[in-house]
Amino acid sequence: MPKRDELLKKLFAKPYPKNYTVRELDLLMSKCGCNKYPGGRGSSIRYVHQSSGRILQFDGPHPGNELYKYQIEKCRKFLQEIGEVKI
Repeated sequence: MPKRDELLKKLFAKPYPKNYTVRELDLLMSKCGCNKYPGGRGSSIRYVHQSSGRILQFDGPHPGNELYKYQIEKCRKFLQEIGEVKI
């Protein structure tokens, strides 16, 4: 099982990772104090940071399982906002 720092390093790699999966994001978010909930419509994904109440939500990638560039950007920004990454 990958460690939190390994998952963060891969997510923040330059250039953007082309093989970051929803499963890896689920694992990272759980290690950062977030719970996953159904987003409410179709393939929507929602993570709620438990201590701050902040929400990250987007439509899940399909047909594949790898995150798109805009989703990676949203995840990076969210993790910075909740204080999990200092850049």
